[in-house]
Amino acid sequence: MSLSALRFSAAWPEAAALAAQIVDRHAEAFGRASHAWSVTDRADEATSAATVLLTTDAGQAERARSAGAAVVLTAVEGDLLIDTVHDRLGTYRFTSAAQGDAFDARFVAVFGAALALAFEPRDALCVARAWIAEANADALAWPTQFDALPRVLEPALPCPTAADLAFAPCPTQLGIYAVVPDADWVARLVALKVPTVQLRFKSDDAQAVVDQVRRAEAAARGSATRLFINDHWQVALDVHTQAPDSGIYGIHLGQEDIDEADLVAIRSAGLRLGISTHGFAEMLRVAPLNPSYLALGAVFATPTKTMPTVPQGLGRLFAYAAAMRTREPAPPLVAIGGIDLAAMPRVLESGVGCVAVVRAITQAPDVPAAVDALQATFAAHVRA
Repeated sequence: MSLSALRFSAAWPEAAALAAQIVDRHAEAFGRASHAWSVTDRADEATSAATVLLTTDAGQAERARSAGAAVVLTAVEGDLLIDTVHDRLGTYRFTSAAQGDAFDARFVAVFGAALALAFEPRDALCVARAWIAEANADALAWPTQFDALPRVLEPALPCPTAADLAFAPCPTQLGIYAVVPDADWVARLVALKVPTVQLRFKSDDAQAVVDQVRRAEAAARGSATRLFINDHWQVALDVHTQAPDSGIYGIHLGQEDIDEADLVAIRSAGLRLGISTHGFAEMLRVAPLNPSYLALGAVFATPTKTMPTVPQGLGRLFAYAAAMRTREPAPPLVAIGGIDLAAMPRVLESGVGCVAVVRAITQAPDVPAAVDALQATFAAHVRA
């Protein structure tokens, strides 16, 4: 690793060497950040968005934030660490077991290395705390255990037990999961026996949304296709409760939709809930809800949706899936984002039980042939 790609303040003279070793070991899997990062314990050095201040001082944290820097503000409460991360994507609060100095050289090295490997600061914090907690004999081994990761503290998000809020389960293998723009596509893919289909209809016309959801529900009713409705949870609930033997199987929500959606109503209606995630922090945020599945992405670049983060890539997909598979209960996992037929075998090596596709079907010159090829490739490469 080039020393210019990652800089540490003088407080951690030993961090640079370990960080360089970690980056060299894992850069092939995760890639490298598009810019250099600096990690400091001094607010006067935290003057740009490419700097992260690690501090226990709230005043210093506020100064750094005002200057545009990212911040990790850490407090010790009993035997717990409370890490508040402010970065370009917002604010996250994490809790983990206190193990020695909150900002010892090893933690700082791993945190900096994760930044250099193009993880957002919030996700770099998750990696570093897990690295310390897991304490692998191989000092450069990537952490893989869900229980080693910190937990998210977010009062706005209910974190009930599974008994209090258990969503209807999905099969571990949902198969090919087609994400389509309208009800005509839903009907077309139901006829082709695509196992899972999502209606992602975007419109500000409320009546058009209702009409599309109704038509999609009618198309899926009585079929073997599992129909998910993206975003429009209230319309989906209304249509589902009004239709005998409803064809709506579940609802898919993004991170930004969870706080507004009536999760209890979705659960009570017997609908499944799928949630999008884009990194460790977002996975940890929603895992306590025990959703019916987690979508991990975007794996590759995609023009079908504007993303706040860069494509995750296969390395991150493998890391996320490995950690989530060790959770109890382990949710079904869906890989999504820019996946085509050629990429599917490698994606399935991650252990996900479902691959979501958009353009691989909607832009195919021969849709039935594309569906057949995707189905055959999935069956040949999915892990048991």
